[in-house]
Parts: sequence; structure tokens; C-alpha cells
Amino acid sequence: MEGRKHLVVESAQTSKQKRFVFTRSFRARPDTVRETLIAFGERLHPHISSDLLGRSELVLAELLNNIAQHGRADRKEPKPMVHLSVVAQSDGLACSVSDDGGVLPRACLSSQPPEPCHHPEGGFGWFLIGHLTQSLAYFREEDRNYVAFTVPHSAPEPN
Repeated sequence: MEGRKHLVVESAQTSKQKRFVFTRSFRARPDTVRETLIAFGERLHPHISSDLLGRSELVLAELLNNIAQHGRADRKEPKPMVHLSVVAQSDGLACSVSDDGGVLPRACLSSQPPEPCHHPEGGFGWFLIGHLTQSLAYFREEDRNYVAFTVPHSAPEPN
């Protein structure tokens, strides 16, 4: 895997609370997404709850697979380069993802669920991402997309 790093950061502010960091840089292909998610689970499983791990894996799988599938609609190669960083903090997992794929359609960031009759085979990924995260932010600068969010320790309350 490209860009493999494992860091544990301690500071006076955290009263020696360890912050586990997971970072990867990779081409957005189904095999590298799968490898990244496996490495992510192996790295953080000993340090976070199974519930938080499962929700964060779902969010990252939706986001990274969207980049792999739709990041370069105009051409197939090279696949977008993705940079992923996850930091375990007191409020949950702080995540940032950037890629050099195409512009994210505004509809993806809508808080409304897609209509099943218009999306019979999918289209719910961004709705799930928005529902399972806090502080979801997206911007594009130059030729890169930037997405940042927190997966909170507690699951969202059902409406």
C-alpha cells in the first residue's frame, strides 16, 4: 500500500489520552479500497467500540467506493488518487478524505433520502454518510475534492 503510516500522538491537552491515527494514500480502485478498509479495521479495532468501528467502516466504504466508481466518469485511467486520514478523538473519529476526481454533485450533500422509484439500485450512500456523521463538510479547491466529518461515539437517534 502506498503512504502507510501509523502514529500515536500524546499531548498535555489530552492528559496522556492516546489519539490513534490512520492514514493512507492510494488509487481509488475496488481492491485498494477493500485493502484500506481492512487495514483501517485492524488498526482501530483494539481502540474503539465495535459499534463505532462498524459505523465508520460503512461511511468510509460508501465514500471511497463512490470515488472509485464515479471519480473519473470522463476517463477510466488513472483512477483518482485518494488521501485518507482518521484520528480517534474524545468525540469520535475525525475523518478527512481528499481526491483528484471529478466534482461532487450538489445533490449528494442533500439531507433528504433519495426516492426509491428514481434510484432502484442505489443512491442512498450519501444519505447514509450524512445520517451517520456530524459536521460533514465538502469543498473543492483547484482539482481536488475535500470531505471532512466526524463519526460520533454514539449512534444517531432514530427519528
